[in-house]
Amino acid sequence: MKFVIPDDAPPVYRNFPDEVARLGNYGEVVVYDTRPSGQDEIIARMAGATAVINVRAYTTFTEAVLAALPDLKLISVLGTGIDNIDLSACTRHGVAVTNTPGCSTSGVAELTIGLMLSVARTIPISDRGIRAGEWRHRHNFELKGKTLGVLGLGLIGSEVARLAQAFGMRVIAWSFTNDPARATRLGVELVALEDLLRRADIVTVHLRNSEQARGLIGAEQLALMRPSAILINTGRGAIVDQAALYEALRDKRIAGAGLDVFVNEPLPGDDPLTSLENVVLTPHIGAATVEAAVQLAKAPVDNIINFLAGTPTNVMNPGVL
Repeated sequence: MKFVIPDDAPPVYRNFPDEVARLGNYGEVVVYDTRPSGQDEIIARMAGATAVINVRAYTTFTEAVLAALPDLKLISVLGTGIDNIDLSACTRHGVAVTNTPGCSTSGVAELTIGLMLSVARTIPISDRGIRAGEWRHRHNFELKGKTLGVLGLGLIGSEVARLAQAFGMRVIAWSFTNDPARATRLGVELVALEDLLRRADIVTVHLRNSEQARGLIGAEQLALMRPSAILINTGRGAIVDQAALYEALRDKRIAGAGLDVFVNEPLPGDDPLTSLENVVLTPHIGAATVEAAVQLAKAPVDNIINFLAGTPTNVMNPGVL
């Protein structure tokens, strides 16, 4: 059998040769650590592969790509996001898709709290000021006693809720899947989306990048937020209308934002968001921890080995089985 990692750029598996070797016990492994020039090169790289490990979201698995890869049986995704994959087309072509839930839960949740603190306590701008010779106190606010609105109560949203409660925050939540039992276990109040946006001092986004979720937070929703409120997005850039958010931040209709994800990544250096002082920007580093890296490198290989053994794990389109 042949296994391909077509898009290990920036590289992950260069740092985990043991995982590549583990997969090599089952067949030939080919790793590409440069970014492909386009769809034709992606297809050429994966030709003849039984299974591939999809590292980067810029590699898209469309109907055309899948049709060109008749030997492909499994796409093993590093991470949880599968918005670059046509899941229905995979099922039609007999290709299973797996992901790695839970590997980056702590990392993303902790970054979310870090962004809350960075924006609420004006940490980055204060750091830049003191380096420039400025000694200035900017009045900001504490997390204790504030209301956090969590959009999405999956693994990461649930962990953020737990961490926020440790800071003494009240937590309200909304998600596409209404799960009162989970909310009760977490000590979280479920509310309507509009109610959450009106009540929350901080709104944090933890939704999948689904067709249903894209553009969910636009100008109309941002207008419901308090002028003193903060928006945090460590989920997916497409869930928030980036142009509308820029205007709300520029006009001080909301107080600030902390963003780890963007519609276009890497974020261009001349993007309008970079001109604002009331937004903290990080380069999609939610899962960029030593602990998460180890788990994320291992889990896609585990999924391939389990699939070959007839005990598939973390399958996103179980109908294909």
